Amino acid sequence: MVFMDEGTKESLDFQYILNKISTLTPYGMMYKARLKAFQLGEEEKLIEELDKIESFLPLVENKEIRREFNNIFAHIKDLRTSVRRTMEGFILTEVELFEIKNFLFLIRDLDRLIKKNNIPTFSDTKIEPIVSLEKALDPENTGISTFYIYDAYSEELKNIREKKRIIDKEIKLEKKNIKDKIKEELNLDLRPDSSVLISKTQKELIEKLQDYPYLTYISETYMNIKFSIRQTENMTKLERELLILKDKEEKEELRIREILSKEIGKRRKQIFRNMANIGRLDLLIGKTKYALDIKGIRPQILKEHRLEIKEGIHPKVADFLKEKNLHFTPISLSLKEGVACITGANMGGKTISLKLAGLLSAMAQYGLFVPAKNMKIGLNQFIKSSIGDMQSTDSGLSTFGGEIKIVSEAILKSDEKGLILIDELARGTNPEEGYAISKAIVTYLKGKNSISLLTTHYDNVANLDDVVHLQVIGLSKVNVIDLAKEISIDEKMEIINKYMDYRLRVVEKDTLVPKDALNIARIMGLNEEILNLAEGYLKKPV
Repeated sequence: MVFMDEGTKESLDFQYILNKISTLTPYGMMYKARLKAFQLGEEEKLIEELDKIESFLPLVENKEIRREFNNIFAHIKDLRTSVRRTMEGFILTEVELFEIKNFLFLIRDLDRLIKKNNIPTFSDTKIEPIVSLEKALDPENTGISTFYIYDAYSEELKNIREKKRIIDKEIKLEKKNIKDKIKEELNLDLRPDSSVLISKTQKELIEKLQDYPYLTYISETYMNIKFSIRQTENMTKLERELLILKDKEEKEELRIREILSKEIGKRRKQIFRNMANIGRLDLLIGKTKYALDIKGIRPQILKEHRLEIKEGIHPKVADFLKEKNLHFTPISLSLKEGVACITGANMGGKTISLKLAGLLSAMAQYGLFVPAKNMKIGLNQFIKSSIGDMQSTDSGLSTFGGEIKIVSEAILKSDEKGLILIDELARGTNPEEGYAISKAIVTYLKGKNSISLLTTHYDNVANLDDVVHLQVIGLSKVNVIDLAKEISIDEKMEIINKYMDYRLRVVEKDTLVPKDALNIARIMGLNEEILNLAEGYLKKPV
């Protein structure tokens, strides 16, 4: 069963939350991408996850410890392909061997950091250094992460390299003797590459060099002629021997890389286990850091299917308001199986209340702390929302058609313990039919096992028994007429945000929808004569 479809995730701004959870390792990013909600029946597992975050809070709050973790995590690469190659019999390159050696050293550093700071370890975040493989990749115990095929790997390799060094020394010595002779006989200083440039104006010297036994012509330009040391028979013989030794060295190094690749393949389970545990640890630290960033609290997980949020905050909306030097008004609500309706004028925050209920529920079920003063939740089998413009250009559905399609999908699941969120029910059709459809859906859903939260601008939709009627306080406590006289045009939106009370209150089921639309229109400067006419129409039956 799909816990949340993509449309619901988008409407609740769930991806915004995921984007705020920072993971630094490729394995942490992998586990973050695989995040799933804890399902009904997995309450104990969810509580364990929240326990982990709670235990990490004081550690992640320590900037020095967090910096050390970040420093290690930032250097961890995705080496799964290299390890899999060893399983398929491939021989790893020196670069791959270096990366795996470096990874092993980072595992060791991580283990030391955890032990030094008494950081809690869990079965799925335990880091285990692979000492035997460390030694295999660092036989001379250098303790540095760079990789080299050391002489210690093979006596044969050691002998080959020793012979190479001796021959190379002989070649250099012979070249030095020749250079000294050239200096003595011709007073010429050769360059480091054993060559010399002679100007074409030195015709006498050039003529002499043509028969000189220790130099040979290489190339020329319009100004100079280039000569280089002539290979002696002994030098040719030594360089031939050197090439043979280099070939032997390459074959021996290949043999050693093959042995090391097999050793890595043998320990693949330990390596993959560390990769997985590093990923989960990285994600756990990311979750904990986000909990601190939003001043989040641990949601209380209930067996009973209900939802209580005390002074909850929608992070994305709060961040947006903060940029404008405004603050989010915390919202509280208490929901149980059946239906609750939110009424209030546009701009009154009904939709935000809906989004907040869905988003904080999703965050809790994904094992995250939530931005609220307190929260209690019984797990949902699904969350389904119809929020925003439901018009579908792909299928040719109108706003109303798209809305009804989504609501119908939710109704099919309503016997399950889910959370259904519907914004401005039937707003896409004419008011008379919209009211009838809205009331019918509320009547149908109130006896179901799902928690259904709906917003509506229709009067009398929430006046049914067993339906909770929530109302946005709005501008009910403000003298709008006096306020509208005092403010300038530029201040109007700021004033609405300042005085609009977005909190919800439970009201009697027959309470009418407040007429804050007129108040907002008055603040925004709509002609007073038009406003008076509108108020008169409201008092008269149509």
